[in-house]
Amino acid sequence: MAQQSILEGDLSRIQMPDVFTFLAMIRATGKLLLRQARMERTIHWREGEVVFATSNSPEHTLGQFLLRNGKITQEQYEESAIRVGPNQRHGKVLVQMGAISPNELWWGVKNQTLEIIYSLFSWTDGSFSFAETSGDETVNERIVLNVGTSSLIMEGIRRLDESARIREKITSLDMIFGKVGSEEPNFEQLEMSENEIAIYNNIDGRRTIRELIGKSEMTEFDVTRILFQLLMARIIDVAPEEEASRPVFLDVEDSPDLMRIVTTYNNMFARLYESLATAEGEGQARDLFMEALENAASGELWRDVFFDHEGRFDENMLIGNISELPFERRRLALEEGLNTLLSVQLFEVSQHLDAAGQSDVFQFISDQKALLETNV
Repeated sequence: MAQQSILEGDLSRIQMPDVFTFLAMIRATGKLLLRQARMERTIHWREGEVVFATSNSPEHTLGQFLLRNGKITQEQYEESAIRVGPNQRHGKVLVQMGAISPNELWWGVKNQTLEIIYSLFSWTDGSFSFAETSGDETVNERIVLNVGTSSLIMEGIRRLDESARIREKITSLDMIFGKVGSEEPNFEQLEMSENEIAIYNNIDGRRTIRELIGKSEMTEFDVTRILFQLLMARIIDVAPEEEASRPVFLDVEDSPDLMRIVTTYNNMFARLYESLATAEGEGQARDLFMEALENAASGELWRDVFFDHEGRFDENMLIGNISELPFERRRLALEEGLNTLLSVQLFEVSQHLDAAGQSDVFQFISDQKALLETNV
């Protein structure tokens, strides 16, 4: 007997969090079917909580998920895929091969399901329909979720906000990072979690991101999010081998002049950041600085440039980007780009300062610009 839909709609008019919230509120039990073009997702509900999810997208298969998260090798994936049949599921095959343990299978199925669910929060169009079932018909799986719907919604929205920013800096799972400086950072002062400390300790300038994921109990997104945070705080950086192919050079006659400009602007950004952090806290200051950088910084000048924990950007990276421009365009492009970003940052920061704070930063920036002009 066909199941009858009791709720259906258009995702361009009703947002995903609203659909989830409604089903949780009525303590629904059944299947939520979502379609977008050829993509299809099914979310299984039991008494208002999500317990399982399936997807017809190849990247959401268990084998691909485990491969992407460094739990199995390409060779193990290909060998196991051959053995999969109607009565032999991929996860069971991998356990029989000894490629993963039963605990790793449980980890994989749980996090694969979560990844399917979180991917839905990027959908801005498509259709959905919900059909009620009895509790026994909902899902026939040994491994099901035990996560509150509210938590799923919050994490889904958070990932949607963060994913674009992370992808700008972390472009491949084959990237390699190294630690900045010879001394271990003060984990307590930086309020780093156990997971963040564990990832930091595993960074050695040789392991790829995929290998770091494989050594952890976290997923690709969680590890790349931590790496992004460590990168923004200038605790780690891209390993030298990753940057070796990138030319960085300057003509002798213009390098001191350009570096003076960059350093002076860095002093201004650091002062803005300090004032904002004092008024709103480190986290808010970092978020506002990064948002302004994303909104105002465009073009090759700002490629791979970001702010550190003091509000300063990597001067060598900026100079390296400028060096790729023709000699006669370097100073003009540098000053235009820095002035644009400074104007945006100044406007944003001033919204969070009192009159005395605004006067203080305006005077400092005025003095710094005057210093630049006197040294032309």
